[in-house]
Amino acid sequence: DNVLVGTDPDSAESKALRKAIATVLAVYRDAAYDSYYGEAASVINYPISNTSWAAPQATDEGYKVAFSVDVDGKDIYNSKMTTDEKYAAALQAAIGYFKAAGFTFDEASGKLTAAPEGARLSYEALIGADGTGDHPSFAVLTDASAALATIGFELKINDLTDTSVMWDMLDANSQDIWCAAWQATIDPDMYQVYHSSGIVGRNGSDSNHYHIDDPTLDQLIVDARKSDDQSYRKAIYRQALDLIADWAVEVPAYQRQNSTVFSAERINVKSITPDITTFWGWLKEIEKVKMK
Repeated sequence: DNVLVGTDPDSAESKALRKAIATVLAVYRDAAYDSYYGEAASVINYPISNTSWAAPQATDEGYKVAFSVDVDGKDIYNSKMTTDEKYAAALQAAIGYFKAAGFTFDEASGKLTAAPEGARLSYEALIGADGTGDHPSFAVLTDASAALATIGFELKINDLTDTSVMWDMLDANSQDIWCAAWQATIDPDMYQVYHSSGIVGRNGSDSNHYHIDDPTLDQLIVDARKSDDQSYRKAIYRQALDLIADWAVEVPAYQRQNSTVFSAERINVKSITPDITTFWGWLKEIEKVKMK
């Protein structure tokens, strides 16, 4: 509702604007999260836990790296590209999306010179990085901001020392772009975050801060809730995830890997849950743990 062209957030032009920004943000994820987390996190390309049974896998048909195609649907990257070549390709793809959104682009200067009605040449990104840049996604924003500035587009970074300011803005529907993380439940139900009833002010979950209002997506979410067939639900959720990607309101970021440390001097390690997973921790079988 806030990052759009004209008055229709579902228009092709509005989606093109958001895809322009998202494409540049997405290309800087690998370097940023590797620098911040090392091997303790991995980039995800769909807004779902990559250890969930419903998560698309790289071997699945149609699997795509997030925001890796241009305005014509062609792949932006190839395996022979260097990192810098990927950055340049992402920026060129973004220009294509900006043009499709109705922005005026001066070929001579290589810069955007005017925004269409309802859109702007400047947007704000909120991030709670303690005012010091201490956040996994801060480097994504800074690198994307620098790249976009070279084509005349401003991505202003608001590094908040008090994250309650961001949540207040989300509740007031006054945010442009924002960064946040959350934990996923064992069941990948999308109702709370993506169903239109969850848009702030509709007396629902108030958790749909993306403001996606899509009857087709709503129906997919409801259909998936009614079944206990995992194969069916996974197929339905895949359709839902592809719809969310097309709205271009969310750039999937990373998933952390949790580690659990035990003292082998105090604990009989053979008594600890042998198959710890994302959703089944050692506390699930704490009654089996034996002290030495």
